[in-house]
Amino acid sequence: MDAVRHEDFTGKAALVTGGSSGIGSATALLLARHGAGVVVNYRADEEAARAVVDEIRAQGGTAVALQADVTVAEEVDRMVARAAEEVGPIDILIANAAGVDGRTARPGPMLKTPPEHALHVVDAQLKAFLNPVHALVPGMVDRGNGGAVVAVGASLSRRSPEGFGALSMSKSALEAAVRTLAREVGPAGVRVNMVAPGLIISGLSSSVPEAVRTANAERTAVKRNGVPSDVAESILFLASERSSYLAGSYLLVDGGTAML
Repeated sequence: MDAVRHEDFTGKAALVTGGSSGIGSATALLLARHGAGVVVNYRADEEAARAVVDEIRAQGGTAVALQADVTVAEEVDRMVARAAEEVGPIDILIANAAGVDGRTARPGPMLKTPPEHALHVVDAQLKAFLNPVHALVPGMVDRGNGGAVVAVGASLSRRSPEGFGALSMSKSALEAAVRTLAREVGPAGVRVNMVAPGLIISGLSSSVPEAVRTANAERTAVKRNGVPSDVAESILFLASERSSYLAGSYLLVDGGTAML
């Protein structure tokens, strides 16, 4: 019974950035199934975001789709104000959006990639994290009821294969921000942690060649590629009181690839 109580998010409100697809949508659906009111943030794909909201509502949950480019502080502030009206003060921030898509953060050799490209990818990732943090976490601290921030990083922050320098740097910067924020707001009862997925098969990874997918699955200890729900379950854990003694943690969700 104790485990069930810890997974009950009834009365809590969560904001999932980049919540219209992939890991974001899987997380929004899972949080809603456990009782949270969910804000599904999207930047451009309103139809996909509303489909997630419709599915949540069809299952008896509470959700709203709100547009904002999370790399733009003013848009985030407007979204947060609207979120408070729709679902109440946000207790849980799932910082899933990276600020760029796979086409923008295209892989390529570092010496053949203009520095401006890498700087853009890093800048976008930090803005996508820091803007929602600045808009939401002070309220969590002031209310004194705790709170949780879960950032979605990548195993690339510590494993840097050739050609992925910009993404690796952006996720390493995100990891540093998570650790720093965890120390600063931990005393106020706000927990800040990070999940670090490996290759996750979703619509966002549709451009990954089949040969790469097969090779990656073979490298894992569990002999399969991950899917968004695998990451969502780990995010749910870090957002819940079951992880009450975790702060600044880095939870790998890569099927055991990192140990091989």
